[in-house]
Amino acid sequence: MSELHVAFLPFPAFGHINTTLPIVAELVRRGHRVTFATNERFAPLAAGAGADVLRYESWLASRKLPDTVDADYLAHEPVRSIDEAIATVPLYEAGFAEDVPDVLLYDVSTFAAGRVLARKWKRPAIELFATFASNEHYSLTQQIGAMYADEIDGSHPAIIDFFVKQGQLWAEHGLDGMTLEEFNAPADEANLVFLPRRFQPAQETFDDRFAFVGTCIGSRATEPEWQPPAPDRPVVLVSMGSFSYDHQDAFVRTCVEAFTGTPWHVVMSVGEQFDLGGLGEVPDNIQLMRWVPQLAVLERADVFVSHAGMNSVMESMYFGTPVVALPHMPEQRLIASRLAELGLGVHLPPAEVTAERLRTAVTTLASDEGVRTRVRSLSDDLRATDGPSLAAGYIEARARG
Repeated sequence: MSELHVAFLPFPAFGHINTTLPIVAELVRRGHRVTFATNERFAPLAAGAGADVLRYESWLASRKLPDTVDADYLAHEPVRSIDEAIATVPLYEAGFAEDVPDVLLYDVSTFAAGRVLARKWKRPAIELFATFASNEHYSLTQQIGAMYADEIDGSHPAIIDFFVKQGQLWAEHGLDGMTLEEFNAPADEANLVFLPRRFQPAQETFDDRFAFVGTCIGSRATEPEWQPPAPDRPVVLVSMGSFSYDHQDAFVRTCVEAFTGTPWHVVMSVGEQFDLGGLGEVPDNIQLMRWVPQLAVLERADVFVSHAGMNSVMESMYFGTPVVALPHMPEQRLIASRLAELGLGVHLPPAEVTAERLRTAVTTLASDEGVRTRVRSLSDDLRATDGPSLAAGYIEARARG
């Protein structure tokens, strides 16, 4: 069986990168060649998985998120995606040069670049959904838009700018025959979804164009070591995602207040910039870390307090850990609602968080046997599915078929 050249164009953020690296490793193990486009932050991880790295810098990934995501910010998000594609497509083309891949994988955040290159190179493509998938019946974009339906109208300058720049992108790359419906389709002809089908809203409407491969968990050898407490101590992991580090000063203090003097052993990720000295004395049962080895802690944790990013939620489900979801972004609010709907955790809006409410939510969730039973059932499903192997087989079939 001949070697394939597989190209990955994921969005350079942990929730997108961590799901793809185990697939890269599996493809390399099978004898294929992988080129992985990413920024300097993730280049060593991609190389460690066996990929050839195409380095570039992403403005979209390095931007700072606002304290509050309002309608105007949301309206500009599609334009940011097109701006990123306009900047990166020439870089991708120069990087691949004459070594065009046999199959191209891109995700929702890099869809514009991925679809342009796939059509220009005349190569099969696969869309990667690190969050809820979309099709003709369920649209994550429309679900988010509905949250702001009364605040954004069709004449918003950002919406007009999006379509103008989209047309410019097509023209620059000789795709003048493209239609809006084709380019902005909710999914590609082949799609990998990194969650179990039962977690997907409107799951019954997704056909065989979508492969639900569950969570893809691989080695995290570069993460720091963690020493768990005594077996009889309950553990709560608190991590609001790498994009939230600039917005959690007050929340760290709330967590310290919530769990001081309790039996809980708290492990909290605070990032590189947080002023630990400004907290004063922190109780021994609260462990503040610049970077948390999330998988190692989840394996021991009784509850996970999370921003409800999909990758974090799926990792939590894999280890059988229920979630107290405190979402920051609109997409995370939908994930938090899905967790609550399926009885796998609770949704606590960040604006309503106090030390008492947080402590109560964690303690109540830890003792809810119904929740724990449902989480264990989903964990069993995830552990029974070899996501990287399924994904690699799907990629091979798409490239050759």
